[in-house]
Order: sequence, then C-alpha cells, then structure tokens
Amino acid sequence: MTVSVIIPAYKSKTLEYTLASLAAQDYPEDLLEVVVLDDGGGEEPVVLGEFIPKNTRLIRIHEVSDGWGRSNATDIGIKATTGDIIYWCDSDMILFRDNVRQHAKWGHFIPEAATIGEKAFIEEWDYTPEEVYNKVKAGTIGDDYDRSTLYEHWSKKIYRDTDDLNTSDGRNYSTHMGACATVTRAVYDRTFGQDTRLHLGEDTEIAYQLWQAGAVFIPAHDAVGYHMGPGTVQSQGVQVAWHNDVHFAQRMAIPRYRRKADNRIWEVPLLKVVTEVTPENAKYARPAIDRLLNNTQTDVHVVLVGPWSQLHEERRRMLVDPMNELYLVKEWFRTDNRVIFAEEKPESVFPAPFRIDMPITVEVTSESLQAMYVEMDKPWIGAIRYFTPGHDNDEAVTIWNSAVVERARPYVTAERSLEDVVAQIAGFEWHASEAAQLADLRENEHLDEKVVRVDPEVARLREQLREARRPQVQESAARVVARSLNARTGGTAGRIARGVNDKLDGLPARVARKLRGN
Repeated sequence: MTVSVIIPAYKSKTLEYTLASLAAQDYPEDLLEVVVLDDGGGEEPVVLGEFIPKNTRLIRIHEVSDGWGRSNATDIGIKATTGDIIYWCDSDMILFRDNVRQHAKWGHFIPEAATIGEKAFIEEWDYTPEEVYNKVKAGTIGDDYDRSTLYEHWSKKIYRDTDDLNTSDGRNYSTHMGACATVTRAVYDRTFGQDTRLHLGEDTEIAYQLWQAGAVFIPAHDAVGYHMGPGTVQSQGVQVAWHNDVHFAQRMAIPRYRRKADNRIWEVPLLKVVTEVTPENAKYARPAIDRLLNNTQTDVHVVLVGPWSQLHEERRRMLVDPMNELYLVKEWFRTDNRVIFAEEKPESVFPAPFRIDMPITVEVTSESLQAMYVEMDKPWIGAIRYFTPGHDNDEAVTIWNSAVVERARPYVTAERSLEDVVAQIAGFEWHASEAAQLADLRENEHLDEKVVRVDPEVARLREQLREARRPQVQESAARVVARSLNARTGGTAGRIARGVNDKLDGLPARVARKLRGN
C-alpha cells in the first residue's frame, strides 16, 4: 500500500531531522511520498535540507490558501496526495528505521486501521541531519537514549488500563494524536475531513470522526520515534484543556463531561432520531415530536422525513387539502433548529454516536430517550430493537451504535443484512417496550393536551405525597395510625415523612409549595 506522509511546519527548526529520518526508512521508497506544508505565511520559510525522501514536495500555504494552522495545512496536504495510508507527522519527530513499515503493516490486514506510534521525548540532542540519516539507516538511533528514563506520555496509562485499547470500544480516540499517527484513506474518506476552524486539538477532533466512521484504533508500539523537546500538553496541559474543551463540547458528544449544561443545542448531538411522516399519518407528527423534544435527555436532534418539496405557496383550499397537516407540521417546527426536514431517510447520522429509528406513531415518555441511551451506553452493543405496542416488528424502535454501523456497512451484502453484520461485530438485542416506556399514539385519546417534561424525581415525590394523604382521615386518627406505625417499625414512618419533607426542602420554593398543596 502507498503511504502519504503529511508534515505541517511552522517556522520549524527541526524539520530537517524529521525528513532525514524519513529518507532512511526501510519502507519501499516508491510507495512513500512526503508533503511538507510551510505554514509560516512567507516569514522564515522552512528549509527541507539535504537528506530528504525521494518523493518529497513542498507546499507554501500562503500561496494556495488564506487559512492558517495545523488543521488547514493538514487538510491541504491530504487533498494533494493519493496514498492508501495517510500518515500525519509533526516536524519535530525523528522516526526509527522501521517506523513507517510498523504503521503501514496494519492497513494491509485491517481496512479500518488507525494506528498510533510510540513517542519518546528527548530534551537535548547534538545531532546533525546527516547523523540522524546515518543512525536511522543503520538502525542504531534507538541506542542513544534509555527510553525507560524519558517522560512517559499519558496515553501509555490508557493502553495499560484498556488492554491496548481492546476494551475501550473506541472511546479512547484521544490517543490517536497527530505527532505520529496513520489511518487508511478508505476510513478517512468517510469523515468530514479536517475541521479547519480549529487551531488546537484538531488531531483529537479528527480522531473522534474516525471513531464514528468505524476506525479500529491500534497502538503500534513498534513504530517508535523521538519527539524533539517537550510536548505542548506536557508543559501547558491545563491551559490547553481549558481552551479545547469548549471546542470539543460542540463537536464531540462523548465523553459527556465536557457538556456542562442541559437544554443546549450542540453542533453534534448525542442522539439523532429519524422518523418519517406521510399525509396519512401526519396528525401524529406534532404530538410525537413534541414528546421527543420534551425528554429529560435534551441532547437530541430529530430528522423528520417527508414529502416537503411538494409543499408550495400557490393558492390552495387549505382546509380540504389532503396535505394540509404537513403544512401545519412544517410551520409548527419551523423555528426549532433541532428538527431537520429531509426528503429521504439518511443512510448515516455521522458523527452523532447514536441513531434512533422510530415510527411517527410511537409515543414516548419524558424518560424514554434517556432509558434507551442508558441501555446502549455500555460495552459493547451494536443495536437494541424494542417491541412496540400496536406495531408490526418492521415498525419497531431501534437504537443503533453509529460507530458499529459504520464499521459494519462495507460488509453488508445481499446475503448479509446490516442487522446480521452488526450482530456479529457487537451484538443485536431485542428489548420489551416497557424498558423504554413506549406506547402507541394511536391509542392516546388526549393528543391535544399540552406536552410537558415530567421530571422523574418530582413525579416520585408527588406520588409519595399522594399516597401519604390517602385515604383522608381525621387528624386524631392520623396521629393514632402514625404512633402505631412508628411503634411497629421503630420510627420508620416518621423517617419517611421527614425524608419526603427533606426532599421538598431541597426543591425551589415555588415547586415545594405546589407539591405540599397537592
């Protein structure tokens, strides 16, 4: 397989060492191309030096783009190459002789391979580019430092804790860093590519995309290199995390801790619900989607598939128009950008991590989406399909793990359905409708009632109060019952009552007064 090495460089003083080490690789030189992206804006232009790989090109960014930064440079470099394997490499790396080969070998066996190399941080060196070339060529560069005494990158602990990512289910995508990492172009082409809006953390963001595109992350421990000088995170970790977390929260639904607020609309949602409406069932669309958007799990977008292109602004008899309910649905959700109007069902909801397919006539409660997410949010399930009351099995509700689906999709054939391949990769389960609190809207006689979000804790408190006040008894009789209960239970009844009052005291005053009044 051919390998394209992409090296962004900004006023780099170490680029010559990196290129010298690449020139001495044992990978066939005719299968290796190197593109250096000079991002210096014309100031202090980078110098390639004498020792460079046979197929090396230099692109001055300011001559081809108004953009700047590593993501912009990497994007230009990838688009200018055709290698089967994309290798992004920093300009301050010295790669050992078999580095490229140790990375590339995985792509020959695993089409979804995304490899992460080993970095050893060296603080001082007295090499010349020629010495680097000769030492790498001879295979002796690794003898110059005792790697066990050098700074250990934080990713090493993750590898130990997850059996080299085998038990991480892809969630440790952040280990796939730009200093020395590869991915097959077949997987990269499934993504949106580099997010050129980012100027820090771009390697983590593209790694998240690769995960959702079905990449298999592999620590390539034998693909070793020296990092010349300390890493940015090593010296400025807190500041980098503070800056990146804001940008990551918009683009990466997992891990959840970065999204520190509910009731927010994020660029990439945690859940994307796909449902289809027709003129015949359109009357269920508003109550169905209102219930979806009023869930306690608010990190959700809805893709509403329907014949929207057939709606027009010409004269029509609105009240007898068979499409009129669709006009009303479009108007009802026109200003809510969580609702996406589509003509056809999307093949993928990339890069949202979970997709829910459901008929428009399914009724959910305020906790349904969270219940489905909780059942999926554990290793390592590809999909869960729920039996739905009043529906045929082919109209059941299904929640999919998007990363598993994208890994499965290339292996679907006429003989092997998507469900079959997902089941083989990660498991496919059937659950009862009660597990997700699903019902049939067609059996609901109160579709016109206002849809409100019911907080589960408030609902439990209200039920406890209702039970405590039933049946109505005289005050004296209540005291007798209370004393009797306390005597029999060692004061448990009193503790229950105090517990309810304690919970009420923890609520906003307005809510507590209302519940006590009930």
